[in-house]
Amino acid sequence: MKKILGIILSVLGFAGCDIIGNTEEAYGTPYAEFEVKGSVTDGANPIENVQLSYGNPQYGNYTSPSDTTDSQGNYNFVNVLFPEKSAFMIVATDLNGKYESDTIIDTVYNSDFSGKKKNDDWYCGKASKTVNFTLKEK
Repeated sequence: MKKILGIILSVLGFAGCDIIGNTEEAYGTPYAEFEVKGSVTDGANPIENVQLSYGNPQYGNYTSPSDTTDSQGNYNFVNVLFPEKSAFMIVATDLNGKYESDTIIDTVYNSDFSGKKKNDDWYCGKASKTVNFTLKEK
């Protein structure tokens, strides 16, 4: 019985190889470079020390660690995400407690990506979005 099972498994194993035709199988996930940058202000002045969390609005998950604005109120995320139409969410939280939190949801589209390499089926290029926040005082 073990011998018959071994023969069957061997035959099935060869069916996935390239002996039948010129088929190429690959395993993995396409990826792209994606950057989200922007600034946080009160409408006139930059706000320093605002924590920005990046995530997927469908799942509510955020990257870790998050980014914090600098003295000019700027932040920058560099992420890798799947290149198909994807929504992303950024939550801005003032760590000093003076301003209300805010959330922005945006979408990155296939047309936003550039720089795809012709012979690389895995790398889908780069995209960049600018998302600016204006926080209100509590």
